[in-house]
Amino acid sequence: MDCYEAVDKILEKMSRIRLPHCRTDVVAAARREFAKRGSCDAKLIDPIERTMKECLKRWTVKQKRAIWESTETGAGDDFDAYELSSIDMDLEGELMYLIIEELSPPGRREDPDSDGKR
Repeated sequence: MDCYEAVDKILEKMSRIRLPHCRTDVVAAARREFAKRGSCDAKLIDPIERTMKECLKRWTVKQKRAIWESTETGAGDDFDAYELSSIDMDLEGELMYLIIEELSPPGRREDPDSDGKR
């Protein structure tokens, strides 16, 4: 499994979560917030983080290695040099970045070829 498959699995699991007093699932609500405001508040970020951490707990070391090595940061690193608790923290950051990129509308995503001006 690579990092993009991991993000898809997390988003799939999140799409089954509905917050109290909310007609849509967390993914749809987060997409709407990112489209409207360019950000998302804690009521949506918290379930995203919880879901991601649950997935990380269930994934094997082999799966985590494949995910890590498929990220830009992990591509050049030696996975075996990490302690598992550390790799989970690093994966959380990498996956959260990719999840936010996925939830953001295409016009707001960072263009790697841009000079930072919009």
